[in-house]
Amino acid sequence: MVVGMVRAGKIVLTVALAATMLGPAVADFNDSHVFNPDWPPHARFHAVMLLAVGIGVSIAGLWLVWRRSPDPATGLRVAAAVPVVVWGAFFVPLFVPGTSVEEYPGEVGRLLGVPLNLVLAGVFMVLAVAGYRLSAHGERPSR
Repeated sequence: MVVGMVRAGKIVLTVALAATMLGPAVADFNDSHVFNPDWPPHARFHAVMLLAVGIGVSIAGLWLVWRRSPDPATGLRVAAAVPVVVWGAFFVPLFVPGTSVEEYPGEVGRLLGVPLNLVLAGVFMVLAVAGYRLSAHGERPSR
């Protein structure tokens, strides 16, 4: 039973990490973001840099989830933190005046009035925490 929960948790955490790695890259490598001719080159630089960071830390997180380790619980904690930090960063700009979750009003779909990119960010954060809780149930640090 515990082994099944650990494996299920690792799979859920893998989904959150894969979404963290691929979601923003798929959404932003286009004419409205990375290749937007209206963006200054330095803004595009930062967009690509942040996408690369998300991909890199997600790959590291996937390795931590599936590696063999005498202390798997620590790896799972760090791996779960990756989606929480990356997707949590989607909410920080909401506190900065003059920012927007969409380039043009109405561009992003909504669920119950909340922009879908924020809904998905919340979903992937919850999946990361749920995956961690399930997988950590049977993975205790060695002493």
